[in-house]
Amino acid sequence: MIAAGLLYLGLFALAAAMPRHAPALLGPWHVRQRIPRLPLVGWTLVLLSLAAALSAPDWPRALVAWFGLAPLAAGIVLLSLTFAPRLARVGAILAAGLAIVGLATLSGAGGPV
Repeated sequence: MIAAGLLYLGLFALAAAMPRHAPALLGPWHVRQRIPRLPLVGWTLVLLSLAAALSAPDWPRALVAWFGLAPLAAGIVLLSLTFAPRLARVGAILAAGLAIVGLATLSGAGGPV
């Protein structure tokens, strides 16, 4: 869950870093001063998602799942950018929630989900 959420957020940030897509994806949060930092944030989140997949107890399967999730998450961002950018924003909120719930479950604070 953590890897999937971070991967989607990273790909969302990379797409939002492109000047052509920033107004559609970021909406009212579109500020030109924030856009130059988004590629670094996006690549950092993608690398953190890879690290989360590699830190799993069954890391070979998690790595294969990560490589399968990458085009899926990119496709979701791409299709929602094309047809309904609002869905990409909702997906980013859900991905952040997914990562938070995964971290809470990992630390044992939230119990099994």
